[in-house]
Amino acid sequence: MENEGHSHEHEHDHEKTIARFQEIKLWKPSRQGEFLGEEDEKFYVALSQEEVYELSPLAYYVWLLCDGERTVEQIADHISKEVQVEVSEVIEPLVVALDQLSNVNLVKY
Repeated sequence: MENEGHSHEHEHDHEKTIARFQEIKLWKPSRQGEFLGEEDEKFYVALSQEEVYELSPLAYYVWLLCDGERTVEQIADHISKEVQVEVSEVIEPLVVALDQLSNVNLVKY
């Protein structure tokens, strides 16, 4: 019984993520901050001397792709080709990463 609820919950999250993608797909995010370096597959980006963020490889990759020229949809296509998976598989992690980066001002729309 519990599993059914959980799967439905995940479906709802997935639908919200897809809706969010539809909302932002034509936006052109641009990265903020400065890359400091990498250590043990963790990437460090600073907004200022006081604000340094540790990014996962995925978040760092997404941050790098936010050049202010590409739309979110183009970023999704790029990642999909790069890692050779369907765009539909890229959307969820991309939207989550963009929202997290945006929340800490490492990406601006």
